[in-house]
Amino acid sequence: MLHIVKSGSNGNGGNSHHRRVRHQIHHGRRRAALKADTAVTLAETRGMTVTEAIERCGTTTNYYAAIKAVRESEDPGLHQAVLEGYESLFAAAKRVKNAAAAIKAYRKCSLFEQGMVWLATGATTDLERLLRSSTPEQLVEVSRRIGSDWIWDWMIAPAMAPEPATEVITEPATVVKAKLNENGIAVPLL
Repeated sequence: MLHIVKSGSNGNGGNSHHRRVRHQIHHGRRRAALKADTAVTLAETRGMTVTEAIERCGTTTNYYAAIKAVRESEDPGLHQAVLEGYESLFAAAKRVKNAAAAIKAYRKCSLFEQGMVWLATGATTDLERLLRSSTPEQLVEVSRRIGSDWIWDWMIAPAMAPEPATEVITEPATVVKAKLNENGIAVPLL
């Protein structure tokens, strides 16, 4: 919505010039961040050059680079918070810039190279490996954060559920009479 404010009409000494008031938030989105986000989308999906996308969307290279870093961090919550104005775009981009670059590079790695990254950083996507390599202090901290109810409901109880029978044996077992020899080994009786 566009509002017209008359300067000077309220006795503040102005010369009655009009000034446009544009709200930063429009339909729940921060205008500048949304423009930059649209420019990134156009460059990535429509094959436009960055310059053309920036010009079409009426944004700047600084906004473009900042929202691109936020998107490449692969944190949808942060991206949404920036678009809605709950997080400062430039502060968020500065906070995730290195992680975004590392994630982008990691996505290009072969499986062998990913293994090298895992060894160098201790990072892994294998939950079992992560749990087994965690210190007792780390495990306690995670337990406190997610709660024992969650651990029970999602990890322990499902593992304790009885497994369904896969095969029913209908033939009787063969009974073999045996005696133990001097070494304690069962020897069948004929």
